Amino acid sequence: MRINLGDDTITIEEIREKLESKFPDYEFSMRGKKVLVVKKSKTVGAQVMIFRKRLNINGNFPSMGAQMLFMVSIILLGVLIPIIIYFAAFHKKFKAFEKELNDAIMEEYQEVE
Repeated sequence: MRINLGDDTITIEEIREKLESKFPDYEFSMRGKKVLVVKKSKTVGAQVMIFRKRLNINGNFPSMGAQMLFMVSIILLGVLIPIIIYFAAFHKKFKAFEKELNDAIMEEYQEVE
C-alpha cells in the first residue's frame, strides 16, 4: 500500500514511535536506514519504507531467514507449487496486516494516493 506524505518531512523513527505506541505487542526492527520491519508473528510481517515523499507498506515475511526459505523452495520445487502455497496460506494474512498498519498510519497522516 502506498501513502502520499505530501510536503511533510516525516522520518521512519517517528513512524516507528507511533506504531510502537499503537501496537505494543508487535516487534519492530530496522533494516537499513529507511526500512522498518514490523513483525506480527513468525510468518506475518510488513516492511515500511519511506522514499520520495511516499510511504510504502509491503506485507512480507518478517525475517530474512523466512524469505530465504521461500526463495530456496521456489528454486527446489519450481515456481508453481510454492506460489500456490503462498497464495493459499500467506497472501491474505499479509494483505490484512498491511491494511491494519495503513489504517493506523492514516489516523495520523490523512492523505492517501
